Amino acid sequence: MTDPRRLAALPVLALFSAGMWAAWLGWDNEYYYVDGVAQGPYRPAQVIGCGACVVLASVAVFLYLRHPAAIPAVAGAAVTGFAVPWALQASADSTGLWAVGLLFLLVGGGTGVMLVLAVVHLLRSLPRG
Repeated sequence: MTDPRRLAALPVLALFSAGMWAAWLGWDNEYYYVDGVAQGPYRPAQVIGCGACVVLASVAVFLYLRHPAAIPAVAGAAVTGFAVPWALQASADSTGLWAVGLLFLLVGGGTGVMLVLAVVHLLRSLPRG
């Protein structure tokens, strides 16, 4: 099993994920128009960049922990770290739909990160040669 001292990487990952939300998305509240239709507030490049940073950091922590049982914990740390600041900002929504968005974020993000980590684990388990 993983050395318990290595588990300190999990809260570091959560903080990194929160930082990525702030750096990529937390400052942007402006909607923009494409062909007369309001879109946003995030542009696709912001979401892709933020997601890539969080997923790559999750892969790095998973490889550092070196155990397949760490997959749910790594995914949970990454998604929770991202979701907390997102929820704090989104909760200002008067419709209450932010709670549904939070559920989608936690379930979808957690599933996506776990899937990526499982693929990384499978690729690393393939025989070399």
